[in-house]
Amino acid sequence: MKNLNILILSSLLIIIGFSSCKDDDVPPPIDPIVETIDLTFKFNALFKGNALVFNNDYITNANDTIRFDKIKYIFSNFELVNNEDKIVPIANQYAYISFSENRKEVTFKNIPKGNYKTIRINVGLDSIVNFGNPAQYALDHPLSPSLTDMHWGWAGGYIFNVVEGYYKNNGQNAGFTFHIATLKYKRTHTFVTDLNLTKNSSIYFNINADKYFSNAINYSLKTDGAMSHSGNSDPIMDKYIQNVNGTIEFDKYE
Repeated sequence: MKNLNILILSSLLIIIGFSSCKDDDVPPPIDPIVETIDLTFKFNALFKGNALVFNNDYITNANDTIRFDKIKYIFSNFELVNNEDKIVPIANQYAYISFSENRKEVTFKNIPKGNYKTIRINVGLDSIVNFGNPAQYALDHPLSPSLTDMHWGWAGGYIFNVVEGYYKNNGQNAGFTFHIATLKYKRTHTFVTDLNLTKNSSIYFNINADKYFSNAINYSLKTDGAMSHSGNSDPIMDKYIQNVNGTIEFDKYE
């Protein structure tokens, strides 16, 4: 009987050991390889549907004669939303766009292939980045003050959008300057579209410069104000910002 018990116990130990070995030998599941592409965002400046030419005269809907000298942006928080409603962030990426300097595009790598239905872009920065140390960035980084000239060293934080130029005031040339800044005036632009990204692609956006002055309202430089630096209490910017949301539009992708 004793020998039989020993034999049964030995058999159980062998079976248990064999089962344990089998479990240990099962390899862990392998995550599927995510195929990626390069994605370039390209921006074109227009005035009433035609290519904007700097230093050309244009007439706004408020009957101001204007010419543009600078249009500059700092973009951040790029996001794609796929057809399953999953947000695919393009993390820690920024873009500096300046039309007068012919800086009109930015390329992002390692974007997952797929079908997407929404694009989001922020004009501006979150609080941590906006008030962080700008000296940490390399000279060619989109947030380098040496590259963009869009950081207020004296006040802290960045200018998110610069719109500058000249207008006729009683027959004389006068300057206009709008520096959109501070977290109050940060804006998210959302574009609903249909993207099938299976290869390296480019997405095109139009900056409708005429809408800075003729969108939600007809803005007159002569009567509404020609200068704002986004102060804490800034009725000029509060009025001007009403037109900003419609200035950027999705054009196409290829």
